[in-house]
Amino acid sequence: MSKANQTLQVVQVITKMDTVGGAQIHVRDVAKQLQTNGHAVHLITGGKKHVHECLKSIPIHFIPHLVRELHPLSDIKAFFEMKRLLKIIQPDLVATHSSKAGIIGRLAARSLHIPVIFTAHGWSFTEGVPHPRKLFYRLIETIVGYFTSGVIAVSNYDYQLALQHHVVSQKKIICIQNGVHDFKEPPQRLKQGREEIRLIMIARFAPPKMQQHLLEVLIDLKHLPWVMQFVGDGPTKESVERFAIDHGIGDKVHFEGWREDIEELLANADVCMLISEFEGLPLSILEAMRASLPIIATDVGGVKEAVTAQNGFLVSKDDKNALKIAIHRLVEDQELRFNMGENGRKLYEERFTFDHMMEDTFTYYKTIAGKEDET
Repeated sequence: MSKANQTLQVVQVITKMDTVGGAQIHVRDVAKQLQTNGHAVHLITGGKKHVHECLKSIPIHFIPHLVRELHPLSDIKAFFEMKRLLKIIQPDLVATHSSKAGIIGRLAARSLHIPVIFTAHGWSFTEGVPHPRKLFYRLIETIVGYFTSGVIAVSNYDYQLALQHHVVSQKKIICIQNGVHDFKEPPQRLKQGREEIRLIMIARFAPPKMQQHLLEVLIDLKHLPWVMQFVGDGPTKESVERFAIDHGIGDKVHFEGWREDIEELLANADVCMLISEFEGLPLSILEAMRASLPIIATDVGGVKEAVTAQNGFLVSKDDKNALKIAIHRLVEDQELRFNMGENGRKLYEERFTFDHMMEDTFTYYKTIAGKEDET
């Protein structure tokens, strides 16, 4: 086979694909693009189902014992199940995602002398994580780092955090910022003639997201012409819904559950919100920038790499007054919303497209797999 025709066989490993988040979307899109480009792709995940129908052409292997919670017996069983699968598949490279799959996948791959990458979609020891948990995961990552061929940090923040805490050597880590697909056809906007400003937050109802914190601020702004759309499901959704009703803003807050039409929802929103205790580099913010929306977000993790004074407002996660001011300004100022939205779209085109991210990711895959020639 000529070098020009070389292909990679890559196994993507993630703890869960039956929830929707940044890591799941990344795995879905990278796996599909690898397959489209002629490479062989397998997916290993926990549970018994996945939510992405577009992955049906990719072999999916379920490991029931691969679970998020710390469970020594299940974790040992998952290690041997994963090792058995990798021995059968014999890939050129294993790419792991999420904490538990990242640990077990790296150990299983290296026990078979298979090159293995971990993509850090936000470290488990980042600022905002409770201290005992932070120390535990930092220790684990430092140990597992010795068995890692390479690490991709999705933000410069996470790249620097790994080096600061010495969880991996500089020669083993690279920063490749997240990216999202552009519109094939931009959705039709239906904002004309609408009096209310539509705020939107797309996130799972679970820590580290802070939907109730946002509602506590919106209560003081209920006299303004806004409506709030929450998109997503999760364990805290019911309590947040009750909070909105109990505090007299139930008619202004809409809980959409999980939706497939994210592009259309963003196209018809006016301001994107993401209020969190910690983050990596959130895809929901990049999707909002793609849709020319201004952003209001907490200044955590790699968020500041996408949100600047030109395209939105960054606020401290503990500063409700700053959040209130940012919302008030964008609800009241149409020109500011438009200018920030346009600036965000330009920044997306310059730095956060999927094509740019995918090119850098595949180049790194080839380097770690030992196949650096063009395919």
